[in-house]
Amino acid sequence: LMTETDLEGDNHAYLATEENFGILRDIERNNLIVPIVGDFGGDKALRSVGSYLKEHGASVTFFYTSNVEQYLFQSDAWQRFYATVATLPIEPTSTFIRSYFNIGFQFPAPNFNTTIRSETLLEPISDAVGAYRTDQLHAYLDIVERSR
Repeated sequence: LMTETDLEGDNHAYLATEENFGILRDIERNNLIVPIVGDFGGDKALRSVGSYLKEHGASVTFFYTSNVEQYLFQSDAWQRFYATVATLPIEPTSTFIRSYFNIGFQFPAPNFNTTIRSETLLEPISDAVGAYRTDQLHAYLDIVERSR
C-alpha cells in the first residue's frame, strides 16, 4: 500500500516524501494519534477514550475505522458501536476515515472505480451518528454509499 498511487499517479503515503513522514512523526510525538486496541462494538475501549477526552476538554477530530464496520455489521455490534460513537465529544469537522476493499465482496460499491482494489472513504461523524439515530443504517453497504 505504501507504493500505491491515486488515479493521477501521486503517492500520498506517509513514507512517500520526507515532508509527509515529518508531519506524521510530529503528530505522533505530540500524542495526537491514539491507537486503540479493543472491541469497537464493546462497552470499554471507545467509552474509555470518550471519558478521557471529556475529562481533558478534547474531542475526536479523525476516527480511522479501517474496514472494521464491515465486521460489526455481521451482528448487532454495529448498533452498539454507533451508540457509543454518539457519546464521543466531536466537532462539526470530526470525520470517519474508512477503508473499503472492493474485492471479495458480494456487492460492488456504486460509483467507485472497479480497477482499484481499495478506496479511502470519508464521512462526517455527525452525519453517521444522525443516520444511525434516524434508522438509516441497516447494512455495511449503507455506510459505503454514504461515504465519499
